[in-house]
Amino acid sequence: MRRVRPAATVMLLRDAPQGIELFMLRRSARSAFVPDAYVFPGGALDARDSEPATLGRMVGLDAARIRAEFRAEVPAALPTDVPAPGEDQAAGLYVAALRELFEEAGVLLACDAGGSGLRVTTSPQRIGELREGLHADALTFKQVLAAFDAYGDARALTLFSHWITPPNEARRFDTWFFLAAAPSAQNALADAGETHDGLWIAPAQALARHAQGQFHLVYPTVKHLERLTGFADTASLIAYAAGKPIVTIAPDTSPDVGFVLPVELEGRW
Repeated sequence: MRRVRPAATVMLLRDAPQGIELFMLRRSARSAFVPDAYVFPGGALDARDSEPATLGRMVGLDAARIRAEFRAEVPAALPTDVPAPGEDQAAGLYVAALRELFEEAGVLLACDAGGSGLRVTTSPQRIGELREGLHADALTFKQVLAAFDAYGDARALTLFSHWITPPNEARRFDTWFFLAAAPSAQNALADAGETHDGLWIAPAQALARHAQGQFHLVYPTVKHLERLTGFADTASLIAYAAGKPIVTIAPDTSPDVGFVLPVELEGRW
């Protein structure tokens, strides 16, 4: 069986007159994974994400909250042998989500040591330098947070879903999707390396453009956009996510060779 890498994705939200909008990025055409597709910011768990020194630079990682959020159940219709994450790995997935959001979109969800809100203000050039440092492994996320005298705010993330890449794919990910409200004082921007063409878009608009062949999306992204369509605002969506079931979706094969989500799981994962 191919290696399955734990990963985290952030569906960054903002309110707009027509409802919610999400920040999406187009992956580089040179990417080994879903090239040219529009995706949410995210990526694989790094070993350093779960290190004690990194976790010590986070707020909101108490054990009770982690257990409550990582409540995924495996449905009988889609069994999987990918194990559930332990507490340390689950904590690291919050770090991975925050780190990837900053690296790919330039948005830092942070607070001070006491957990109070923190206004992250600096020049776009400095943001770019720190993002590049992360991308090149010249900086750790802990060092990025220290540069702002900040702590990563895991409380800003709400778990929404859990999807696992099918076993016939060359690259497999065990991905946890989080929601987060965009800080009003920060501008999301693609990194112009791994990702391009960052934009805010309503779920229904993204789906319509995809149907017209103008907006390349992969199946899990399509299904998430379908679930998010119709919410009036960020607050109502995050409140819904906080109480919904988390049902692991582990397709047995890729959509292009025949996978269809079982009817009983539509809208329930």
